[in-house]
Amino acid sequence: MKNRAFCQRNLKAFFGLLILLIAATIVWAIVFEENRNRAGHNADITHSKGSPEPTAGAGRSPGEANHTVDAVTMATPNKGINLIRRPGAFPPSVRFGAPDTQARMQLVATRSGSRHAFNTVSALILPAVVNIHAARDQAGNETPRAGGGARFADPFDGIPEKFVRNKAYESVGSGFIIDSRGYILTNYHVISQASDLLVSVSGKLERDFPGTAVAVDPAADLALIKVSGAPALPEAKLGDSHTARVGDWVLAFGSPFGLEQTVTQGIVSNKRKSLVVGGVSYGEMLQTDAPINRGSSGGPLVNLKAEVIGINTAIYGPDGAFSGTGFAIPADRARAFLARFSHVFDR
Repeated sequence: MKNRAFCQRNLKAFFGLLILLIAATIVWAIVFEENRNRAGHNADITHSKGSPEPTAGAGRSPGEANHTVDAVTMATPNKGINLIRRPGAFPPSVRFGAPDTQARMQLVATRSGSRHAFNTVSALILPAVVNIHAARDQAGNETPRAGGGARFADPFDGIPEKFVRNKAYESVGSGFIIDSRGYILTNYHVISQASDLLVSVSGKLERDFPGTAVAVDPAADLALIKVSGAPALPEAKLGDSHTARVGDWVLAFGSPFGLEQTVTQGIVSNKRKSLVVGGVSYGEMLQTDAPINRGSSGGPLVNLKAEVIGINTAIYGPDGAFSGTGFAIPADRARAFLARFSHVFDR
């Protein structure tokens, strides 16, 4: 009996020790895993916030986003818009991020959530968005239509923002650079009443350049402006608007009410087969709820791959202000316009 009692006491001690060892092993495993995850998280932060890679970010300060790429879209004399690769096409001071579609998708995919995608797209597109100022010798005959319906916002508000050689210039609209040599796409109605044009470039240049309309199509409400005296400028990439789907996120860029470098967000609300604006019937238009106001006209409507899929053009509202419904000319129509006037790029 004494031996049996002794064995029972030993078994109890053994099982107690075994339970303690198992508990200690579990605690050690939890602490080890937590430390490893913490170390990995810190490494990720160091990688994302550290210095750019020497080969792609030379000349940039630590922590600065690196968007330098070699693939750009240009309007060329041969067959209009073509995607070409030009290593070292821009000087380092004006390099602009316009990676090809796959790179753009990968770039946006690395960001978690739509908020970070908006940041990335904005950083890529804003350097190519310009503000257009215009002077006119006398008041134009065109006035906004009263009542509802789709219409153009009157580009002139009578408030001069710039004076050059005693001539008053008003902020009348927006545009975006499609060719580094200074070719800018905008709406025809933005410049139709102008006698002189000034184009404000943002970013590192931060300067005004005189502009001239080199191609216009009033029926399509599109115009091409060429600025003079500018160095190589950053470009935006024209996308394929036919691939846009209802519900896609979009960003609208421009200078509403003269507020330069403004970004608004929304979705593609519809793809209208035709639209009547100011009594004129237009072809297919992209409808969006991204806010568009006077001064936004001519600016790019951009998808989350940082591709321009439309040109902000008109609004629907009785008071001339945004009411939740705006319209953009599809990029495919803009591409056809540029192809028709491709000869101007030889000038």
